[in-house]
Amino acid sequence: MTDTAYLFVYFTGETGADDEAIRFAVTAGDDPLADWIELGDGQPLLRSTLGERGLRDPHLIRHPHEDRWFLIATDLRIQGRSDGFAAAQQTGSRDIMVWESADLVTWSEQRRLTLAPPEAGNAWAPEAVWDAEREEFFVFWASALYPADAAPVDRRIEDSYQRMFYTTTSDFVTVGEPRVWIDEPRGPGRGFIDSTIIRDGGSYYRFTKDEATMLPVLDRSRDLHALEWERIAERIGHGQPNPWGGTFTEGEGPTAFRSGRDGYWYLFIDQPSYHGGAGYLAFRITDLDAGVLESVPASLPRSPRHGTVVPVTAADRDRLLAAYAPEVLAHV
Repeated sequence: MTDTAYLFVYFTGETGADDEAIRFAVTAGDDPLADWIELGDGQPLLRSTLGERGLRDPHLIRHPHEDRWFLIATDLRIQGRSDGFAAAQQTGSRDIMVWESADLVTWSEQRRLTLAPPEAGNAWAPEAVWDAEREEFFVFWASALYPADAAPVDRRIEDSYQRMFYTTTSDFVTVGEPRVWIDEPRGPGRGFIDSTIIRDGGSYYRFTKDEATMLPVLDRSRDLHALEWERIAERIGHGQPNPWGGTFTEGEGPTAFRSGRDGYWYLFIDQPSYHGGAGYLAFRITDLDAGVLESVPASLPRSPRHGTVVPVTAADRDRLLAAYAPEVLAHV
């Protein structure tokens, strides 16, 4: 497979009725920092009809041995609810939503998959990485836990915190038992969320949002299942210039990918409006083993929030453009 374009799947916020749905954008060429084309005129291509009927934090992954993609997302709707994120962490959905596709255009029926244990209040920002040693997907997400005998009405996120969990699957239909992966309380109601993983050489590199600093940390391990990872760096990206005239101070929802154009790893970090920003900031990783990166100018789709960027082939790109932007395909 030759990667000659990039696909971005994302949602756009929680203020509009259609914000918590999945949008797609694809690059015209092999530059992940420019020439993004919003598919379907920027309208959602996948909406939820199950659970909370909202979709956030979409993650897209290709099966390494089969011609199919899996798209997973948080089952959460904030728009229109008065109890906000606190209630979503106390009595929110323990499910994620799943689709699969052979061509990125035609998708299966939506299905729900329960990941979090019964004592959890939520299942947020699911991602997956292929575990080549065990020949299975390693799936991870954030959940806050509460006493098993506590009634939902008595739960308070201030008495708990977000932990990262993991499980395994071969098909996103059946999964193993959920296991705690990162358990580092950072103060009342705060822990770790939003992990994303790079595999480079024989090591895995894990970026995870620390809710105390509101910035990612970087850990390293040779075993995905390990509970003790080496902490390489904290407050990733802090102080870097951002495109709206300030510096990067808080962010979440990192997504990482390698560019076939220049060989660099790139890390996009979401700095939403309630953190003083207006969307993703693009970073180029200059030293992965030291956690050193630099912000780079990028022209991205409008208002992307916590999503995934993945390399795709020219054939993948052209198929998406033919389906959702045929007038653009004629000029690519």
